[in-house]
Amino acid sequence: MKSRKKIIITSAVCIGIAALAYFAWLFPFYEFSVNDYETSIEKLMSEDYLKTLVPLFIIIALSAAGIILAVFVRKQLVRTDSHRSEFAYARTGRAIGKAPEQKPALFMVVRWIAMIVFFFMLIWGGLIFGLKMSSVSIPVLSCPWNTEQMTESSCYYISHLNELFELPIQNILIFFGSTIGFTLLLGRAICGFICPMGLIQDIMDKIRQKTKTEGIKMNDKMYEALTPVKWFILLIFVGLCFIGGNFCNFCPAVAVSPILAGMSTSLYVSGFLMVLVLMGGFFKRRAFCTICPLGTVMGMLHKYSLFRIKKDCQSCTECGACYEACPMGIKIIYTEREKADVTHANCIMCGECVRCCPEDKALSVTFAGKSLYKSSRKKIMSGYEPEKCGRDKK
Repeated sequence: MKSRKKIIITSAVCIGIAALAYFAWLFPFYEFSVNDYETSIEKLMSEDYLKTLVPLFIIIALSAAGIILAVFVRKQLVRTDSHRSEFAYARTGRAIGKAPEQKPALFMVVRWIAMIVFFFMLIWGGLIFGLKMSSVSIPVLSCPWNTEQMTESSCYYISHLNELFELPIQNILIFFGSTIGFTLLLGRAICGFICPMGLIQDIMDKIRQKTKTEGIKMNDKMYEALTPVKWFILLIFVGLCFIGGNFCNFCPAVAVSPILAGMSTSLYVSGFLMVLVLMGGFFKRRAFCTICPLGTVMGMLHKYSLFRIKKDCQSCTECGACYEACPMGIKIIYTEREKADVTHANCIMCGECVRCCPEDKALSVTFAGKSLYKSSRKKIMSGYEPEKCGRDKK
């Protein structure tokens, strides 16, 4: 009965995604009368720029309203029956999957700086610096309709293979060479350090923490249920072009990159999906990354990348802090008892597992065999203040 229920739920979700793909061809979420793809620094300082931001303001407003409504409904459910929600942990003072406050590690600081820099470069890089690398493609969700970005994103041609193979052979070779090269070099660290959609989701998670709103903790069954959905979205991502569809009509990145660059563009189901991405990113860190089709493609080559997660199984005490902290729900980091390399295809190299590990050098992030970030008991314990441990300050 349980397996049948899983099949029914998964099928329903997949049918819903297919329906969105179909209506994306027909129904505009917001449509401009004139598409303007010419921008300049002067335009970004003008009133016309504010007009191009209108769809983004609408998306943010809908997302805020959805989040407030979800929080209200959840509070009502917990009020009537505390066992309905895992947020009852807040009543006992338990902080699931959260390490004590500690000074940001250099690795984390570098990651945030990289995300912010690439966010600007992939949206305004060409406009600000005049850099154009149109033949080089980085595997990130950075909308190809944005002509002011520093370089192209791989997502367009992967989702439009029919157009890719119409290009001159040298362009095809450069596309595959740059895409595969970046993936082999960085793996899904691209998701954790470069992708603009990743930064947006991390910002939403920070907003949740600042507002002291309880997040949603997913379990193994929920991640397992998302697996077929993830592969179904990848199938749409790669194959929709062959039946006359356009994945860009419901890719959430369309609702961010070109609009911020000052371009008038029409939003179809992508606008509604961006609302879901913002809401999902608020309650569950990197929610969209768990089903991102481009991330799934990069995950296929991730085991060959130079970024790795290493584990000293002798030092591990099986506390489970790494699993609780992982935004991608990767359990092998916690369960592996023999292999030193615990890198998973879904790992975005965010370093949260290392940050929350309470054992010295039990976990580490490495690049080309060299350690970049190691777990430290001293850093973990420095987050506990004496009064919080029931002792008086000396």
